Amino acid sequence: MFRRSRALARLDADIQDHLEREIQDNLDRGMTPEEARRRALITFGNVSLAKEDARAVWRWRFAEELSQDVRYALRTFRRQPGFAIVIVLTLALGIGANTAIFSLFEAIMLRGVALHEPEHLYFVAHGASRFSPSSNYPYYQRMSATTDVFDGVACYSRATFRVAAGDGVEMTQGQFVSGNYHAILGVPMAIGRGFTAEDDRGGPDMLIAVISDGYWTRKFGRDPNVLGQTLTIDGRVLSIVGVTAAGFGGLDPGTRVDVTLPLAVRTLDAPGFLTDHETWLGDMPIVARLRSGVEPARATAAIDAVFQQFLGEPPNVWLRKMPGWDTVRASLVPAGRGTAGLRDQYSVALNVLMVMVGLVLVIGCANVANLLLARATARAREVTIRLSIGAGRARLVRQFLTESMLLALIGGALGFALARFGTASVASLVEAGPSPILLDLQPNAAVLVFTIGLSALTGLLFGLAPAFGATRVDLTGGLKAGPVSQRHRRWSTRRILVAAQIALCVVLVAGAGLLTRTLRNLESRDGGFKRENLLLFSLDVRKTAFPVEQVPALCDQVIERLVSRTASIAGSCSRNIPVNTRGNAAPLEVPGSEPRSPNERFVFTNMISPDYFRTLGIGLVSGRVFDARDTAKNEKVAIINRSVARFFFGDADPIGRRVHFFRQEANPMTIVGLVEDTTQRSLRDDPPRIVYTPLSQLSEPEGLMTVALRTRQDPALLAAQVRAEVRGVNPNVTVDYIRTMEQQIGDVLVREQLLAMLSSAFSGLALLLSCIGLYGVVSYDVTRSLRDLGIRMALGAQRLDVLRRIIRGALSIASLGVVAGLLGAWAATRLLSTLLFGVTARDPLTLAGTALLLIAVTVIASYFPAHRAARIDPAVVLRTE
Repeated sequence: MFRRSRALARLDADIQDHLEREIQDNLDRGMTPEEARRRALITFGNVSLAKEDARAVWRWRFAEELSQDVRYALRTFRRQPGFAIVIVLTLALGIGANTAIFSLFEAIMLRGVALHEPEHLYFVAHGASRFSPSSNYPYYQRMSATTDVFDGVACYSRATFRVAAGDGVEMTQGQFVSGNYHAILGVPMAIGRGFTAEDDRGGPDMLIAVISDGYWTRKFGRDPNVLGQTLTIDGRVLSIVGVTAAGFGGLDPGTRVDVTLPLAVRTLDAPGFLTDHETWLGDMPIVARLRSGVEPARATAAIDAVFQQFLGEPPNVWLRKMPGWDTVRASLVPAGRGTAGLRDQYSVALNVLMVMVGLVLVIGCANVANLLLARATARAREVTIRLSIGAGRARLVRQFLTESMLLALIGGALGFALARFGTASVASLVEAGPSPILLDLQPNAAVLVFTIGLSALTGLLFGLAPAFGATRVDLTGGLKAGPVSQRHRRWSTRRILVAAQIALCVVLVAGAGLLTRTLRNLESRDGGFKRENLLLFSLDVRKTAFPVEQVPALCDQVIERLVSRTASIAGSCSRNIPVNTRGNAAPLEVPGSEPRSPNERFVFTNMISPDYFRTLGIGLVSGRVFDARDTAKNEKVAIINRSVARFFFGDADPIGRRVHFFRQEANPMTIVGLVEDTTQRSLRDDPPRIVYTPLSQLSEPEGLMTVALRTRQDPALLAAQVRAEVRGVNPNVTVDYIRTMEQQIGDVLVREQLLAMLSSAFSGLALLLSCIGLYGVVSYDVTRSLRDLGIRMALGAQRLDVLRRIIRGALSIASLGVVAGLLGAWAATRLLSTLLFGVTARDPLTLAGTALLLIAVTVIASYFPAHRAARIDPAVVLRTE
């Protein structure tokens, strides 16, 4: 501002100097002072106009005029604060909703991993699926030798660690990594260092750990002397050598890596891990950094050659017999944004939510545009006068757009603040459950840029039509006394905007109705078990001194103690539980049955204690359940569900038949029972084929079990008592994730809950905005029609007739919007088909309910201005006119 003032002062001084030189020349020619000045002014012209012309080419003119427009807009808002507040709040709600959902969208779909040159990182995968980057250590060793196409190859394995915390133990998420992990990935460090190849040699002198920035903050208060301090993990004391920088949480979006250990530490408990070829489908992704100048196609060919050679080695020939593995090829999957599981799970849902909040914002913009159109009518005389004295139309349009942009930016700033509360609610929802989705939803540069850009676009969207409409006036009529007349049209721009609002609202309400009904259908679906009064918790003895072979006996002791000491009717132990994300599957071989393809022979497996079916309320169809005779020394037995019996045996009785799992011909099982079907991993899927085996005939170590208790009272009240009683059996056993079956069902429906909750909120907001918009249009029309209504009532029209007339006019607007909205919903809701369950995308009940709801809202919104109009006094109105 100071520079601008100095430049203008210099400009005025130059003009004055030029004028004085002209006067002096005239004096030198012998003119009198008065004549010399008069002649100089005639020659020079209008001094003020010259100054204006000079300023017109000044490069800061636009900034000066913009500053004037902003100051004028602020003065206008101060004169009408209610008008400005309504617009700002409307925009804040729309922009805030968009910002909140974009924060979630950006965190899941767009955000890359905080690594050095992540675009050069690739997962070494197998098969056509992007979800299969896992392998085993021998294969990692083969990949490590492909130095001609990669700068390096690293691997990692997710794990849960038992970290000593005071007198107890806390479960902490972490990973084992190869020694070159931090170097190959380019992991940034806050302090200290990452691992090196030397750290992965093994031995007691290599017990070191790297922790995350978040763990450093939570457990050490960001102590700068954390390096060298120790952690007791799984009974071992490890020294901290580094802290990863904030923002790096591993390569699996939605998860958190608090502690990282070298693979050498894992081999201390499982030395066979280094030579194990059997865990090919394990949890050890391989990630490689592509060498500069090497095309991904060339690297893919190189790793596939190694892959095929690896499959030909004797220890891996068995893989060729696995279903579908005869055609499997190696592939490279970009790792710059981490694994794709979370993105693929939420991509459709997030796209739907982004469309919904976009429609809410459009409805809000239509409301604001209607307000500005009404205000433009009131300012018509001001515009007429300004145009009459020489103001350009473009200059006035810019003035009105400045007001719109200023309102939008203020609304965007408030919306950005409101979005923080929305993202906190979303984060609390997705972080619940057995598999919490941990996301950093704090505002970042991308979200800020999105909000600013959206605010600017919004300002243009609702500001252009009112700006051009306000400057299109009749100068002759506008200068006359009284209000500026405008031709009344049945379908004005304001009415069309309201009809469009209602149409978009119909689409949103219909979508929200479908998603809400989907959630209700899934929550109420009969899963084949009794969910009431059922308490679940995990019993974990992994990485403790407790012998895994004694887990069945431990389960019996825990269940006996809980049933005798708590308000429990029955209890059971099992590897898996209905409606859970855990699960195991294997091909089932049925000698003498109809030949099946390998993929069709897959069945879900579960190891259970004898009271499993009684505890969960699963019905026995025929045969028997497991009992005391089913021990490790006796004949192996199994129980199947109806789906297995129907698929493998048809109408024949399966009891007594002998079966075995893939590659376990030496361990056949006799089917002793047939039970009802139950849902397992997903409530959306049909019940899978399930084979149950007794926990007492445990064939492989299993240190993590799920205990189920059928209680006499609210199961949530027993949580504290359960921990104490299990600690009384064995203090080294960890009790984790205590929840009721109702809570577990809710936990696996997080996506559906998110969609139903947010879509309902957005449709409710859209309904409110549409109601306000309709109310505003009807009130405006009533105000403009007071004289006509007064004449009608003076001529004998009844108040009820006036009421009907106004409501009928509002219904005509709403009917157009509802019809257009139903057509739009008919087409748009097909996008929801993959998200729905138990209801079709074009469900007539939902669409009819939506239409009736909008009609009811229309009647309510139009009743109040109609009632006010029906109570006017004709004499007062006509006297005023």
